[in-house]
Amino acid sequence: MKLLASSWACKKGIHTMLADYPLKYLALHWPNIRSMGWAAIRNATPITRPGTLPQLPVHHSMHVPALNDELLDQYVAWTGAPANRYRTEMPAHFCSHWAMPMLAKLGSLAPYNLLSLLNQGLRMQIHTPLNRGESIALRGSLMDVTDDGDKVRIHTRVQASNPEGELAVVIDSYSTVPRGKPAGKSKPAKRDEFEFTTAGHWNAEEEDGLAFAMLTGDFNPIHTIKAVGKRTRFKSCILHGFGQLARTWEVLHNAGHTVADLDVRWIKPLPLPHAGMQVQTSTTPDSEGYTQLRLTSADGILHMVGRFK
Repeated sequence: MKLLASSWACKKGIHTMLADYPLKYLALHWPNIRSMGWAAIRNATPITRPGTLPQLPVHHSMHVPALNDELLDQYVAWTGAPANRYRTEMPAHFCSHWAMPMLAKLGSLAPYNLLSLLNQGLRMQIHTPLNRGESIALRGSLMDVTDDGDKVRIHTRVQASNPEGELAVVIDSYSTVPRGKPAGKSKPAKRDEFEFTTAGHWNAEEEDGLAFAMLTGDFNPIHTIKAVGKRTRFKSCILHGFGQLARTWEVLHNAGHTVADLDVRWIKPLPLPHAGMQVQTSTTPDSEGYTQLRLTSADGILHMVGRFK
């Protein structure tokens, strides 16, 4: 029997979105749901979370079986990429699915409440593509945890290798956990001035939060449940930062850019729906050969900034 996420969401009172994906995808996401849920629950209270930070870095290994082709096809379609772009390879940004259990495991080693964890930035270096139909060997490392008083900064790294043992992708993830009253805002770092041109556009639909969850397994309520979103200052669900990255990445590809090394920071959450998102690139590279990147809304608000080459 083929039930759809939309009917399930309505029956459960969770959402009225039309995220048209089979419920069988939930079974594919069980490792993500289990690992992320366990990490959140375990670290929610001082009684169950780790009492101290382990000596860093801490390393873990994990085996990811070959991913489901149908799920990959649906994800590729959601990102806006043409179907033939990833006939044999996997999009690097699908790390939002295969790297999440490892990132959750590493994050849970820090003695802090992960329910308030915020994704701050990401660097991704691609050495060789990961292929469809092949398993992935992961080596994850909790690299650094720094307590600045008002927030905790967490740096985790995931290295993905193919079955031949070749290093394919390196991901450095940066997140923060707010602690108490935030300190006064610091002056933004001075940036080199670049001229930008618009590479393309994409739209964030109202159902994209739930759709992204059904495709990646990240069911954070702030992205998927309207009732939760309405209680926030945004008054709606917000799109996952990895979802912003995936759509922006494919706009870059559609405009003729290739990406082998990308470094981004999320500046401001993106409420749903949000039409007319603009992907902009610098007209000239910086001194290290990187093209500057920014994602801005139609009214000029920056949501993500970074660079790539």
